[in-house]
Amino acid sequence: MPASAESIPTSGLQEDYNSMAAGSALKARRAAGLARQVLAIELLLAAQALDFRAPLPPGRGSSAARDAVRERIPPLDRDRYLKADLDAALGLCEAGTVLAAVEAAIGALE
Repeated sequence: MPASAESIPTSGLQEDYNSMAAGSALKARRAAGLARQVLAIELLLAAQALDFRAPLPPGRGSSAARDAVRERIPPLDRDRYLKADLDAALGLCEAGTVLAAVEAAIGALE
């Protein structure tokens, strides 16, 4: 729900105005954190999908991204607890490791 819809009365319902900036900032921070987690999950899934497609070679950028992931996270070849893998993938996203590997392989992204 948008923070603007959560306004509270302060002056007897007359000329009420409440800045919901702090609440909005907290919601934006939470949304950004959730988006980073989604990107980390997608990165991990994409690396696994490329592993399944072997021996078909991926493109240079995709290969560089997969290799960057595989330096820290082994392929999922059996059931295991994935919290450590997801945390590592989130760390790769936040550190820009995968982006740097891809740009090293194909040049700067715009």
